[in-house]
Amino acid sequence: CARAGADIKAICTEAGMLALRERRMKVTMDDFRKAKEKALYRKKGNEPVGMYL
Repeated sequence: CARAGADIKAICTEAGMLALRERRMKVTMDDFRKAKEKALYRKKGNEPVGMYL
């Protein structure tokens, strides 16, 4: 899996962003679950590649 490291980084970054959006300084397991779902959704090609807002 050549992209495994990049996928893990994307999930961790997204989990951190989810926590920050809720003004929290700690990332929860729920943040990681949501980030994983979002990353898998993106990976399937359901969203255009590029900047995500």
